[in-house]
Amino acid sequence: MVKQNIKKVSGIMWASLLMVVLMLIFVPNFSQPRNFDNILKNTAVLLIISIGMTMAILSSQIDLSIGGVMSASAMISAMYLSRFEEPTAVQILITFLIGIIVGLAFGLINGVMIGIFKYNYWLVTFATMSMGYGLAQVVTNGNIIAGFSKTFRHVADGKMGGAVSNVIIITILIVVIMMLLLARTRFGMHIYAVGDSEQCAAQSGIVVPKIRILVYAISGILAGLGGVLLVSKTNSASATIGNGYEFDAIAAVIIGGTPFEGGKGGLGGTVIGALVIQAFKAGLQLMGVSSYWQQTLVGIFILLIIVVDVISENQKLIKKTRRIYRDE
Repeated sequence: MVKQNIKKVSGIMWASLLMVVLMLIFVPNFSQPRNFDNILKNTAVLLIISIGMTMAILSSQIDLSIGGVMSASAMISAMYLSRFEEPTAVQILITFLIGIIVGLAFGLINGVMIGIFKYNYWLVTFATMSMGYGLAQVVTNGNIIAGFSKTFRHVADGKMGGAVSNVIIITILIVVIMMLLLARTRFGMHIYAVGDSEQCAAQSGIVVPKIRILVYAISGILAGLGGVLLVSKTNSASATIGNGYEFDAIAAVIIGGTPFEGGKGGLGGTVIGALVIQAFKAGLQLMGVSSYWQQTLVGIFILLIIVVDVISENQKLIKKTRRIYRDE
């Protein structure tokens, strides 16, 4: 397993890191402290939702609903918060709880439909993604909510001691907790076991439907939290605020060395993958590439990552099959 992960890192991840190094050398102002601060803050939100995507892919499935869940959570939370001109700490806490509960509800729908009723995870999470975007449109008739209080904005955009943004600190804490969950708990080991072989996991006594429900529930919670943090960071909420985040999260996970087949990989690589994605976007912006072309180029970049991953896994399968025939 270690050798396989090293090969994955030496391919996709190192190629991506090389691209970042080239931007450091050739893109004006890329190495400025302000740019690094923006990259880290943007990475923080992406990384929070990528944790849920990592867990889903580790279990050999995927969660396409993340962007829609972010939008729904963001808009419903923003609607509540917009009622208060100067919200108290309790009201801000309730705002985040609303976002988390909305995300949990979507996650439980995904988990129950996939884990218990065995519906296809692509179809279910695509449907809930559409539900999320639709709900975000319905609750405000497509209007944008903006201009929140300084206290709420400080949750994500403020700085602890004037040095590190709060959203970065929040993300680091979540990453550490989830790394410990995956590496040090029975639940984490069960996720890897289910991703490696669902049938073997079930035969060894693991309750697979329970693992599926918990994985999607956590993914939904993190998407809901990420949506509210994004509102706090950008000082606005729209029905499309989470648009594209599901694909950025997939790219971050794959760059980080967690293959679609599941059962191996982890959050350490996802951290690097999320940084690479946001550095790529920041470089394009500094180069003066229009927002339309930025989206196109990022899409091409993500597509190349997925294609390389699929080709790499197919080659491994071919080599494995050849070894089996030789042994026979």
